[in-house]
Amino acid sequence: MGVNIPARIVSGDLYDFFTFNNSEVGLLCADVSGKGVSAALMMAHLQALVHGHLLALDKVGIRPTPAAFVAALNRDLQGRFGNNRYATMFYGEFDSNNNVLRYINAGHCPSLLISEIGEATKLPGGDLPIGLFPEITYQERQVTLSKGSVIVVYTDGVTDALSSQGEEFGEDRLLSCCTSLPKGANAEAICTLLSSKLAEWSAGVEQFDDTTILALTVE
Repeated sequence: MGVNIPARIVSGDLYDFFTFNNSEVGLLCADVSGKGVSAALMMAHLQALVHGHLLALDKVGIRPTPAAFVAALNRDLQGRFGNNRYATMFYGEFDSNNNVLRYINAGHCPSLLISEIGEATKLPGGDLPIGLFPEITYQERQVTLSKGSVIVVYTDGVTDALSSQGEEFGEDRLLSCCTSLPKGANAEAICTLLSSKLAEWSAGVEQFDDTTILALTVE
């Protein structure tokens, strides 16, 4: 489940979910540089690249590893919209047969793991954003998720959101909100609750960045 709140009429954030088979799903969250129409055009191009590299190959039973997939996106995006345009991205694949999440963090905000007992921690790892340099090797990381745990992925519009006093929402406050979520809440409820907390924090302040929140629950 995911929710996106654009700062302008259109958004430069991208999120998507993929069903590969009965046990494997993919999730993607990206934030392209810039805002407004130019960011939205770059986002649309990135989405087309994602589907071309991932879903077209999957139809013939060949799917790249997460690291190879992100490296291919990096090569195709590099220089396409100018030398200083890029995108941060989190891409993960979860297999319910072994409860393993394989993921790549390409310069993106650290995703959060909420354990079955409600403890929230940051997932380790982080490489360079895609689109900056033509040849980058991305490191795949893995984490085993227990039943009842949750993965929360978000863009920096969440942590950078300002209060009426000019204070950022920040990572620590987001971690605290995740820790206080009702036990057993599903992905839709988690996205709704976190979005509500963010809206309360920034009430009366003009939104200056796109905001996206994704949640993956392990049942």
